[in-house]
Amino acid sequence: MVKVRLEGITKIYGNIVAVDNMTLEIRDGELFTFLGPSGCGKTTTLRLIAGFEYPDKGKIYLDEEDATYMKPYQRGTAMVFQNYALWPHMTVFDNIAYGLKLRKIPKSEIKERVKRVLELVKLEGMENRYPTQLSGGQQQRVALARALVVEPKLLLLDEPLSNLDAKLRVEMREEIKRIQKELGITTIYVTHDQEEALTISDRIAVLNKGKVQQAGTPFEVYNRPRNMFVATFLGRSNVVEGTVVETSGTKVKVDVGFAELWGVTREEYLEAVQKETKVGVVLRPEHFTRLPGENEFNELQLKVIFTMFAGMRQEVKALIDDTELLIYYPPTIILHPGDIFKVYIPVEDTIVLPL
Repeated sequence: MVKVRLEGITKIYGNIVAVDNMTLEIRDGELFTFLGPSGCGKTTTLRLIAGFEYPDKGKIYLDEEDATYMKPYQRGTAMVFQNYALWPHMTVFDNIAYGLKLRKIPKSEIKERVKRVLELVKLEGMENRYPTQLSGGQQQRVALARALVVEPKLLLLDEPLSNLDAKLRVEMREEIKRIQKELGITTIYVTHDQEEALTISDRIAVLNKGKVQQAGTPFEVYNRPRNMFVATFLGRSNVVEGTVVETSGTKVKVDVGFAELWGVTREEYLEAVQKETKVGVVLRPEHFTRLPGENEFNELQLKVIFTMFAGMRQEVKALIDDTELLIYYPPTIILHPGDIFKVYIPVEDTIVLPL
């Protein structure tokens, strides 16, 4: 296991700044995810940590050792690629054993380690098959086993589930989480899939244009976003603009036109969120409820535009004055276009951010 520290890392390709002065620490034994849209710098950052690229500025530390210009094989890392990169002419056993053979490990130990890792990824009995005889999920397990069998200090996963169907993605992310916790190996995971990042990670760094917009636990980045990019990139949200009319500590009252809403802001924004300043209010559709709770709440009355059944919930597009809001509603209570209904949203879940 290893701790990773990035200090002022910058990587530039021509006129494009892929990674922009990034400083970050990844803790020993955690599953840390880089999340963001295409082109945000997450894969470049992973390649810098792996040693496949070198930074133009900054330092990379593995534990307290300067690894900035180390060769990949000196870093004690193993990487699982998006396309698996399996040798088609080799059996599952030989694909997994490949790295061990390069390290001149004795045959008896290779056999034992491959057997052990096959059990870990639940592929016992498939060691004599070829990649073309495996499903996508099984190929992904082979790629993971090949990385794990060399017993790396740091495991790197670059969009490992992007080629799988939806059901298999869920199964495999659960397996990756199980294996990572079982081994206690420091793992860095790259994805653009928000749900995947939220469910699998100990902590997440949300990236945009090469910069870390926010780093924290899944709960923190989802429920207490640091800025509008994080608030709108993670999950679905309604964002309405308004003017601050009153403040009380981190509580802020905002006139959004159709109502005056009480919400909360981050302490770091207290100076920026003052009376008469323009702000954005984030209302997540799942935070609306049919009945007021025990905590402070905002009450809204809306008119149904249309509804969509989505299994565990009903997705309601509704109008209040001239503003459309998306609201998740119980699927057992049928709403029709034109219906008037009330909803409540807790003040603590009404997020106010500077624009």
